Amino acid sequence: MSSSFFITIAAMILLRPVAFKIGLTDQPSSRKTHQGEIPMIGGLAIYLCITYIILTQGVDVPVNMAFLTAVTIIVITGLIDDFKDLNFKVRLTAEIVAALIMIKWGGVEITSLGNLLGFGEIQLGMFSTLFTVFAIVGGINAFNMIDGVDGLAGGTSLVVYLLLSILCLTYNSTNSLLFCFILAPATAAFLLFNLPFPGRKKAPAFLGDTGSMLLGFSICWLVISASQGDNKIFSPVTVLWLIGAPILDSLCIIIRRIRKGRSPFAPDREHFHHILQVAGYGRYAILFIILSFTTSLAVIGLAGDILFNAPDWLMFYGFIIVFALYYWGMSHAWKMVKVTRHLREHKNEHRGNDSLRLLFVTEPEFERSNGK
Repeated sequence: MSSSFFITIAAMILLRPVAFKIGLTDQPSSRKTHQGEIPMIGGLAIYLCITYIILTQGVDVPVNMAFLTAVTIIVITGLIDDFKDLNFKVRLTAEIVAALIMIKWGGVEITSLGNLLGFGEIQLGMFSTLFTVFAIVGGINAFNMIDGVDGLAGGTSLVVYLLLSILCLTYNSTNSLLFCFILAPATAAFLLFNLPFPGRKKAPAFLGDTGSMLLGFSICWLVISASQGDNKIFSPVTVLWLIGAPILDSLCIIIRRIRKGRSPFAPDREHFHHILQVAGYGRYAILFIILSFTTSLAVIGLAGDILFNAPDWLMFYGFIIVFALYYWGMSHAWKMVKVTRHLREHKNEHRGNDSLRLLFVTEPEFERSNGK
C-alpha cells in the first residue's frame, strides 16, 4: 500500500523535532562513532503507520489485535530501552510475553520442522510453544544485533519483505501479501531517512531498539505463518536461509562471547559489519556487501526449496556448512583485516613502511582496534 509509505514519511517528519525535545536521541560513545545526536524515531514511525492503517482502513490481514497487542509490548520495551538501557532480563521477559501472545492469541506457532534431519518429519507436539518462543526471541535479537550500520537492519528487512511479496503473489497468499504491502513501504520510507546517501554527513534518523525489535518480531510473525500449516508456501528450513545473515551473525557472536566467558547479551564490536569497518571498508561498501550476502542466502534457500524441490535435510545440512564456514571466517577475521589493510596500503605508496607493519598485525592488535 502506497499509503503506508507516505504515512511513515509524515510520521518521521513530525516525530523528529519531538525526539530532540524529549531526548529520544542517540549520542556518540566509545561504541558509537556517529556525529552528533540522532533521533531514534524509525521504529516508532513504522509502528504508528501500521497501527493507523489497521485501525482505520480495516485491512484484512493476519495483523489483528493479537499482533497489535504483542507489537505494542515490543515497541514500549524498545522505547524504554532507547531512553535508558534496560536490563536484559526485562527485555527478555517482554519478548517472551509478546511471543506467547503471538502463539496463544494469534495462532502463529511452529508445529513442524519438516524432514530436517532426513529421518522423517519432526513434529514438535508439546514442545511447539517452547520452541516457538525460543525462535521468536532469537529472531528479535538477531535483527537487533545487526542494527549497527546505517540502512543495514532496515535494508535486510526490506529484502525479506520483497522476497516474501514475490512468493505471496506467486502462490496467491493474499493475507501475507497485504501484510508485506504495509511493512515494505513503511520500511522503505524509513530508509530514506537512514541510508547513507552521497553528500549526507550523517543519517537524519535511526531505528533505535524500538525499530529493530519491531522489524524482527514482524518478520518472525510472517515467516512462521508462511512456513507452517496446510497453506504454507515454503518449508520450515527455508526460514534459516531467508533470514540467514542475521542468524549467522548473532549465533557466531553469542558462541564467541560464551567461549570467552562473557555474557551473550554484552555489547561489543565483533559483528561482521564492525570487522569490515576495521578492514577499511566504507559505509557504502559495507552495506552493499552484507545486503548482497543476505539476498544471496535467501535466493539460494528459496531456489533450493521451490525451484529444485531439494529435500529439507539437504537444505539444513547445507546451512550448517555455511554456518561452519562463516564461524571459521569470523574467528580468523584478524587475518582478513591484515591482508585487506595491506592491499589497501600497497596502493598508497606515500604511506611507505606503514603497509609493511600491517603485514605483521597480530590478533591482539586487531582486538584492540575493534573496541576491546
